[in-house]
Amino acid sequence: MLPGNEVLMRLKSRDKTVIETIYRCLFPSINHWITMNSGSLEDAEDIFHDTLLCVMTKLDAQSINLTCDFSTYFNSICRHKWHQILWKRKRFLPLTVENLQMSIDEGDGFYDMDDGESIEDQKYHAFIEALNELDPQSQAVIEASLNGKSNKEIALEMGFVNTQAVADKKKNYKKKLIRIISKCP
Repeated sequence: MLPGNEVLMRLKSRDKTVIETIYRCLFPSINHWITMNSGSLEDAEDIFHDTLLCVMTKLDAQSINLTCDFSTYFNSICRHKWHQILWKRKRFLPLTVENLQMSIDEGDGFYDMDDGESIEDQKYHAFIEALNELDPQSQAVIEASLNGKSNKEIALEMGFVNTQAVADKKKNYKKKLIRIISKCP
């Protein structure tokens, strides 16, 4: 691959050969990463093309000053876009304590790890197990936060004094959750 600044210059001038080089060098790894994280070839193609357009648009609007390799820059944008799509799709079951406990009790296999499971799935399972170790109020606050509720809504629903109290509780509950997760293998 060419040096980062040369890639940017040639992209800005819409040089087709640099676009083909970027595709040939970077698409295989992006495709592999997205397909290993619940995506398809079409998803990988969409993300790749979105990212390429995003970079070209940024180049037209302003100059990009790379502090890393172009491939690192491009890959990080692709990964960020894929995480956003996964979040929008709400790939995982809604985080309600009842759903989680019922799923565990019924042994539906949702929490059974196998060798083909992605690292993202393993992280999710560790998160769920840690969440189940918290007290009910902690679970409720974190769940409400993950479901997009504002601190004001959480304060009203759960009887907190104000939004600052909710922010403080969330911070403390997240610290507890991180301590529990860090003890997982």
